[in-house]
Amino acid sequence: MVSVLVTKPVISYCHQAITLHCNVSLSDEKDSEFQVTHLSWIKESNKTICSESNTAIRRFFSCQYMANKQLVLTIAYPKPDDIGRYICKLRSSHGHTNADTNVTLECPQKIDQIHEDGNKVTCKVERSNHDGRIHWFHGTVNLTSQSTQYINSAVDGSYTVISSLNDNSNWKTYNCSYWVPQIEQYIASKNIVMEHNTKSNTQSFNSGRRSGLVFCLCLLWTLIQP
Repeated sequence: MVSVLVTKPVISYCHQAITLHCNVSLSDEKDSEFQVTHLSWIKESNKTICSESNTAIRRFFSCQYMANKQLVLTIAYPKPDDIGRYICKLRSSHGHTNADTNVTLECPQKIDQIHEDGNKVTCKVERSNHDGRIHWFHGTVNLTSQSTQYINSAVDGSYTVISSLNDNSNWKTYNCSYWVPQIEQYIASKNIVMEHNTKSNTQSFNSGRRSGLVFCLCLLWTLIQP
């Protein structure tokens, strides 16, 4: 009886090399008649990355084959396109079998507050390696349903996410957080304090000073008249 044992699901970081092992396992290790006829690593899209007969380096992938024992796949610089399911397929003199594993990438991400326009505040995530969404909160209250989202997918597989929230209150603190469904986690967060009323408060204060000054001048003029 023959089987293949593969590396457990991997969670790694962008541009940090990942190595996936596919080991051939025999119930009788001393079986001299056993022979591998085909052993390959395949991406979930049924695209063959390498095999026992073709270990040439292609793009950022490299493979090493140890006859009748294992095929090792290395992803040198993982990027968004490399996320997903990997399958090791075996055909041998003792039968066919396969096993699969999964690759997930976690990449540090930054949220920028790009502008405050009247009652609207906007957060932006650029060149994200995840297809995520920006969620909005005031304390523990989720305000995401009151926001708008714009998502753009670039040619290199990265994402830009822009989200705006309409604010109808004064001096309120908000939080925008970047949620990634694939890993079910928030990977970036930013606290925002709305200060869009500062200008109007300043204008009101200056207007009051001007009114007081005019009153004082009028009173002084009345007192000095004969």
